Amino acid sequence: MSSSQPKILLTGATGYIGGNILTHLIDSDAPALKNATITCLVRGEDRIQQLNDAYGSRVKPELFKDLDDTERSTEVASQHDYIINTTLGFHPESAAALVHGLAKRKQSTGKDVFMIHTSGTSNLADQPISGEYLEDREFDDEKDDIYGYEKMRNEKFAYPQRTSELGVIDASVETGVKTVVIMSPTIYGVGSGHFNKSSIQVPSVVQATLKAGHGVVPGEGKGIWDNVHVEDLADLYKLVLLNMIEKDGADLPFGKRGIIFSGSARHTWGELAKGVAEAAYEAGKIQSSEVKSVTLDEGAEIFPQGSKLRVELSLSSNSRTNSTIAKKLGWKPTRGADAWKEGFREEVKAMSEKQSQ
Repeated sequence: MSSSQPKILLTGATGYIGGNILTHLIDSDAPALKNATITCLVRGEDRIQQLNDAYGSRVKPELFKDLDDTERSTEVASQHDYIINTTLGFHPESAAALVHGLAKRKQSTGKDVFMIHTSGTSNLADQPISGEYLEDREFDDEKDDIYGYEKMRNEKFAYPQRTSELGVIDASVETGVKTVVIMSPTIYGVGSGHFNKSSIQVPSVVQATLKAGHGVVPGEGKGIWDNVHVEDLADLYKLVLLNMIEKDGADLPFGKRGIIFSGSARHTWGELAKGVAEAAYEAGKIQSSEVKSVTLDEGAEIFPQGSKLRVELSLSSNSRTNSTIAKKLGWKPTRGADAWKEGFREEVKAMSEKQSQ
């Protein structure tokens, strides 16, 4: 590890995952991070001011237009040794631009460069309602060839998030950039970031429940997914980054083997729908905690995902994973069943307040 301060770039700092990670990095007592300045690639002058007001000199905002501004992304990336990418995972060009920027950095310094890319386990999900793709297996990030499986799936159907992840890996292999993909399941809990504090899946079920006046679940609700609290997830990102900084990633897999999971518990979609319905009923926001099944067509109208495919993949599918690599790194998630249940109450409260504004 170099004695100089690590040059770290975080994208998506105004988002749910990125905002939480930023808080964890700044609050860390680890010597490698204690006084480190985190560069944040952001859109909008107003966000630059808000970041400066919230974090002072610990954050160095860098402005860019949007995800299509790949030239700027590459430029900023080329000035850093470590990147945590948490922006929208459905934009392959922006993610690849960061890898190419790191490759320039590697070429100019002659030193290893590293990137953590954010992806999701919907990449592995089946389609049990439509029957377009069925899967009955549990994935292990240490034992299984996740990269090869995703390649196979993408040849059958090019899913943008999967395409983005595979593009990052392929570019890293070509350029020598060391990448780790953290592939997360359902993320829950109120975030500690300065901007967006809510995830996607649980809030979307809350929104649909409040709209329908009762619990709703696409299909039979038997699909099984993993989940993780956003604070536990941020701990994993910090753990991986520190291994990169302090040990040059000695304990990490990279490239085609560098896809790691972050699930800490498991649920069915029926259980999630019931939990949300009970929380909404207890808060007096709906008249019944009953959960009713809806078709994919109905789900596309009720849920904010807005399409049958996205509803099926993100709210009714099967995607079971074992986070073996993270646990071997020393990751110890601490939020369990109580936090999971409390997460429903938090999201019902947040959605109700948002709708009343």
